[in-house]
Amino acid sequence: MLAPDAPEPPLPEGADRVSFARDRVAYEGPLAGTRAGLERVRRDHAVLVAADMPGLSAELVGLMSAHAKGDRKAIVLMDGDGRRPLPAVVAVAPALALARRLLESGERRLRALVEGLEPEGLPEPVWTRADPAGAWRHDVDLPEDLSTERR
Repeated sequence: MLAPDAPEPPLPEGADRVSFARDRVAYEGPLAGTRAGLERVRRDHAVLVAADMPGLSAELVGLMSAHAKGDRKAIVLMDGDGRRPLPAVVAVAPALALARRLLESGERRLRALVEGLEPEGLPEPVWTRADPAGAWRHDVDLPEDLSTERR
């Protein structure tokens, strides 16, 4: 998700299927950005992740996606702190409808969207098959966090 006037960052070779969505208005919050992204999705499901989750693996996203079948509106991961809002696999149609309603009511938190979809939480014994160390929980808030993540 990009701000309305932000330049597109360079992409690595082979990322020709990657596209960027732009916020309509700057500083509207993560829920507004998520809505803009969901409006561009042309599949039944979308993956919501934060840009500062370098430990998230394709294998874990694949595991979550495999559980996003039937009438489930969202899949998230659970650990000792309960259900985590990100990463999440969401059914696009209900997520987009809820995002629009929440924004109209003044809500701006992405957590409100994920919680409002009544997500199924994958327990630790399930997701550790794809991510035994729980690397998905590592985030990068400061430059030194990135150097720690690379170790």
